[in-house]
Amino acid sequence: MSFLSRFIDRLFGAREGGARPERLPSPDELVLLSRPEGEPEAELLREMLEGEGIRAMVRNRDAASAQAGGMGPAWAYEVWVLRKDLARARSVIGEPEA
Repeated sequence: MSFLSRFIDRLFGAREGGARPERLPSPDELVLLSRPEGEPEAELLREMLEGEGIRAMVRNRDAASAQAGGMGPAWAYEVWVLRKDLARARSVIGEPEA
């Protein structure tokens, strides 16, 4: 191992053997909360969460209906929240811990 590579490893915190330390997940990372049965249920969950002060996002996974602006198939919807709000969001919608 050259002097320069050892210096870079030490500078950026690499461990012995070249492996870098694991990063903890960001509390501001979006995580999947639920896959409801369609858009009306997804929007209802989002409104419930926002009523409790939890920011939530509804995502339509069906690209064709999302581009057309129409209602997608029931399987296509997901509700996402920030990682830091996940436990509280689960309790609001009555979903057990994973």
